[in-house]
Amino acid sequence: MEDYIVMCAMYPTMTSGKVDKFLVRKGDKVIPGTAVAEIISEGYFTLLSEVVGVVKEFYVQEGEYVEVDTAIIEVELTEPEEE
Repeated sequence: MEDYIVMCAMYPTMTSGKVDKFLVRKGDKVIPGTAVAEIISEGYFTLLSEVVGVVKEFYVQEGEYVEVDTAIIEVELTEPEEE
């Protein structure tokens, strides 16, 4: 099963942002709180994962401007690891 990491609004009036740099690659594991991308939009922000899984696909390129609520990374969901 898949889920998506989307461009979220970093502040109330944000409508889009530029994906400056991805901090993960295909095959990387992510958990909630994993930094996945650096975003520029009237400031510099770090986009965090909210899901547990493995990065499967990127839907945009570094340097692209993306509207808020647009999927930018597809994640294959996995079960959280037991500690």
